[in-house]
Amino acid sequence: MTSIKSMIIVPGLTVSVMTAVMPLPVRADEQGLVIEAIHSDAFSLTGVDALAGQGIEVKIYNLDDAERLTANLAIGLPPDQEQAKAALERRFKEQGMEAVQKHFMQAFQGRIVGVQYGISRYPAIVFDHGRAVVYGVTDLNRAVAIYREWRRNNP
Repeated sequence: MTSIKSMIIVPGLTVSVMTAVMPLPVRADEQGLVIEAIHSDAFSLTGVDALAGQGIEVKIYNLDDAERLTANLAIGLPPDQEQAKAALERRFKEQGMEAVQKHFMQAFQGRIVGVQYGISRYPAIVFDHGRAVVYGVTDLNRAVAIYREWRRNNP
């Protein structure tokens, strides 16, 4: 068992917590717990499968997906702006606009969620639709342990 010290941020409240880290089963008061993890390739997440195995819903948003999408769209485009626009329109038509919209929504969802919750940095693990945020932790089991300790101290 490892002891950690981290910060949990709640709108208008900052609480420093010390907690023991170990996976625990979902408690009755956590039924329907939703975790949203905002990260980048530089801060990869661990513990996702363990939480899913406990029945905890985890939504993962990689901020690098938006850059990847735009970089992939630029591949092979002609240098002329009008020709590039026409080439993109052909690609979008071939893929189908619904599929294109879905790709864009998925790629930019992390940024949208971050703005909605007022996330100031990442990695950020968001609990209960913005009720609490754990910053700087990439191990989701650790983040859940920090959140549970905070909940015990702030019912």
